[in-house]
Amino acid sequence: MINININETDLAVMCELKIILNGKTIMEDVVRITADKDSIKLQSMLGESKTIKGRVVDINLAKQEAIIDG
Repeated sequence: MINININETDLAVMCELKIILNGKTIMEDVVRITADKDSIKLQSMLGESKTIKGRVVDINLAKQEAIIDG
């Protein structure tokens, strides 16, 4: 017999992203991305914020990265 016990805390998964702009990592532990026309605001888990110019090309949660072309 297999007994699986899952509670609510086990289901909470953080997805922090590494941001890659033109092939270079510019920020890590990003938890929020807000796009507005040609600018993108990045916010980290600790409240660090950065605004960059560019467009989101790909967000891959399995790799924990977002690719931005600027």
